[in-house]
Amino acid sequence: MGGQEDSNPNSGSLARPSEVAKSKFQGRGFSIPVLLVVFVQTFIVAAFVLLIPLVIAFHSMAAANELSTSTGRNVANGLAVNIQHIEGELALEKIGSLLQYVTENTLGIYKTLQAYVDTDNFDEILYSFAYANKYTGYPYNMYVGTYDDAMIVLQQSGPTAILMTTPIGFAEKHPKCKICRDMYQNFTQADMDGSIKLDTLAIAGGWNLESMTYYGFQNANFSFKATRRPWYKLAALQDSKKVSVVYSDPYLFAGGGVGETGGATAGIAVAIPYYDNKAFLRGVYSSDIAFTDMHDTLTKMLHTPNSFIYVMTRNGILIGTSTNESVLDPTGNLKLAVDASHPRIHFTANFLKDKLAVGKTDFSVLEGSFEADDMYFQVRALAQEPRYVIVNGAPKTDYTGDIAAVLKELDETLKSNVEKIVAISVAVFVIMVLISCILTYFSVTMPLAKITAIMVEATSFDFTAFKAMEKQKGNFISELGTMEKVFYTMIEKFAQSIKANRELSTGHNNQASQSGRNTLSHQGRKT
Repeated sequence: MGGQEDSNPNSGSLARPSEVAKSKFQGRGFSIPVLLVVFVQTFIVAAFVLLIPLVIAFHSMAAANELSTSTGRNVANGLAVNIQHIEGELALEKIGSLLQYVTENTLGIYKTLQAYVDTDNFDEILYSFAYANKYTGYPYNMYVGTYDDAMIVLQQSGPTAILMTTPIGFAEKHPKCKICRDMYQNFTQADMDGSIKLDTLAIAGGWNLESMTYYGFQNANFSFKATRRPWYKLAALQDSKKVSVVYSDPYLFAGGGVGETGGATAGIAVAIPYYDNKAFLRGVYSSDIAFTDMHDTLTKMLHTPNSFIYVMTRNGILIGTSTNESVLDPTGNLKLAVDASHPRIHFTANFLKDKLAVGKTDFSVLEGSFEADDMYFQVRALAQEPRYVIVNGAPKTDYTGDIAAVLKELDETLKSNVEKIVAISVAVFVIMVLISCILTYFSVTMPLAKITAIMVEATSFDFTAFKAMEKQKGNFISELGTMEKVFYTMIEKFAQSIKANRELSTGHNNQASQSGRNTLSHQGRKT
């Protein structure tokens, strides 16, 4: 019959998988896994969270270091000025006290000479000096120069404690003066002839302070005129009604000690004139103050390794330093502070000189604190004559050197700490990123991978993985748990639909086969 049906048992209304049309979903040619997305997100967030506080912290640490050291430096600078001020005040007080002591002693001797001593008799002058030495302990020499060019000097005691000079014939003019006759009793004829040529009888002799006796006179053989000496001239200029103690400019006198050149010692003389009742100048009492001990005195006042201190006259003549600088130049003359060889003395003296007005030389007007050439230094001047000027100072590094070292140490510590912090931060950063990736892998990637695998198998009508899913619990992440549940329901319905479709297809095929057999059987019976 023309309407015969297909009797193939494999035929049906469902197409085979190979006959299913290809998907029209294009997708993307390139994609990245969710784990990489999580890694990148975690990396970016962690980097910002880590770097911003680190940058702020490092900047704050560096600023704190700088602030602490700058504060310390400012404090040190203030202390430096205070220390130098104290040094200058100590030196000023020390020298001022010394000059005050000498002035008071000079006035005491002057009053004794005026009131109790026959100044025409060197015996009385000598014993007045000796008693002053014995009972006051005055450490400097004492001497008198008379209007007629005689002089007697007493320096404590010893074999050369007495120095005495007189013009020829002085003893005859002063018959009461025993020492004036005894001084040349040991002279030879040659000694007398030489003294006559010099117009001076000059002797050096000993003095015993305990027994108050002189001894051992010897010819000194030099010419001396008291009235020609600078200390005598300076004192003699005073009015008899306004007598005061005066100090000479620094000069060289016979002696020894530090700064000695050619048998001369640098120092000053303190002097005062004395008069008779008719206001006639009878002579000048004087005392020498050598600069030999000033170096040790000034050195004891230093408080930092490179500090310095020096003393000069108001006109700039150098009279004492804390360094090894000699107050004498190579020719044996007193030098100016501006010509000093020591670099700090030379610089500060010339710096101060430039501060003076043109044509002025009085350094005592420059009192105050100064800062130059990386140094702090101060200038002080005695309030009373001779108005000596004291300059003391030190390099800034003496006060701030330790602070600079601390800043360097802090910088090194900061660098070390930065390296440690960065290393620790990087380690923590890497660990946290790894932990985040691991957690993401187990909590997100694996569940999604399982779902993907089930979906891929479902396209081939393979539900083995789906059956295994039934035995698992849902994901602890709520969104993924919901997705799994919905996905499970969807696949379950899909599987049931396929199963029902297969059953329907099988039933239809069976029915068609049965119908075919029935038709053939009917046709056979007709035949």
